[in-house]
Amino acid sequence: MKRIFLTLAAASLLGGLAISCGGDDDSGTINFGFLNGLSGDYSSWAAPSLDGAQAAIDVINANGGVLGRDVRLVIEDNQSTAEGAVSGYNRIRDEIHALGGVESDGAVALLSRLPEDQIPTICPACGTTELDEKGGNYIYRITASDTANGIIAAQLARDLGFSKVALLVQQTEGAESPANVFKQVWEEKVGGEVVADVRFAPGNPSYQAEVQQAFANGPEAVYIGAGFEAGLSIISEYINRGHEATLLVSPDMIVPPISEAAAQLPTGRLLAAVATDDFGSPAYTAFDAAHNQYVGSPPPTGFYETNQYDQYIVLALAMTAAESTDGEKVNEQIPNVMNSPGTKVYNYPDGLAALERGEEIDYDGASSDLELNQKGNIVSPKMSVRQIVGGEYEERNTIAMDPALNPVS
Repeated sequence: MKRIFLTLAAASLLGGLAISCGGDDDSGTINFGFLNGLSGDYSSWAAPSLDGAQAAIDVINANGGVLGRDVRLVIEDNQSTAEGAVSGYNRIRDEIHALGGVESDGAVALLSRLPEDQIPTICPACGTTELDEKGGNYIYRITASDTANGIIAAQLARDLGFSKVALLVQQTEGAESPANVFKQVWEEKVGGEVVADVRFAPGNPSYQAEVQQAFANGPEAVYIGAGFEAGLSIISEYINRGHEATLLVSPDMIVPPISEAAAQLPTGRLLAAVATDDFGSPAYTAFDAAHNQYVGSPPPTGFYETNQYDQYIVLALAMTAAESTDGEKVNEQIPNVMNSPGTKVYNYPDGLAALERGEEIDYDGASSDLELNQKGNIVSPKMSVRQIVGGEYEERNTIAMDPALNPVS
């Protein structure tokens, strides 16, 4: 299938119109929605995310599709906002059988709509803590919760020996969700001090005053939760003012514009603790081959490309297990094809073959083993610490979460 290139300029010109890589509604295809931030704060993830998604569609169609029907993506820009997610979803709602691609803001905005409309949804990039207790019914998360992201960031700050930190956080769901967990764990579990908690609205031309406020009381480290647009401005201000406190950044800032802007900083000055892939697993090997065939190059890392891939493999396997595209039946099968017990499978053709033999399956994905709890969340995400080397994020080490830091323990 021909690779899709969608520039930010094109997304703007299209004004949010749905784009599909297939035929008309009556073509007999099964339509998977891809509702994603092609413009706005999440746009740095758009191209690799779409590559991962399309690689999955190619694999599915190369192995007979789903229920003997080809699958296509219906692609919609949510403009990286809750409002954009709602309007984008409304545009494609009647065209799709299932939904993927969603981030935190969109997931929260659509939380009640998805069960009402019976649209099975996999959330590949939704860290929001709202799903900790509200997921598992038509919406399933296959990335680490912001609870895990906040805990691991506080653990990193503790292990680095810091005692005083400041927070500099954008007022959006994706940024505040892990920041709030970080603050709670830092104060209540680590016993550290928060010397400043600065919140700001996105879209400002400058964050000079906010940066000054965050660094005013001499923090040893500053936790920055922001989209890349605000993050770029903050990093620039940090460098220009000659600050030396360590920067701990949220997952939303692990993108090339940030790493390139911070390339001049000493190694280890800017760190991120986030979920990582299991690069040695058979599922990752299968994903890597699919990505190479579709894109013509090895996959990048850290852009949810494996999660985007896994979500459509899961949806295709769930429809096969349900022997239907009916939303209610597919929703019932999603946890069944992801959880043990069952025949362990690491790719779509093996999962399809096992289901056709009448077996139950347990699909382990490229992003993780995908084992879910009753709320539709990953049980044991693999976490790592990343740092900037030569203008690029590199994995420094994996890190096991300290269960004593769980805020509910």
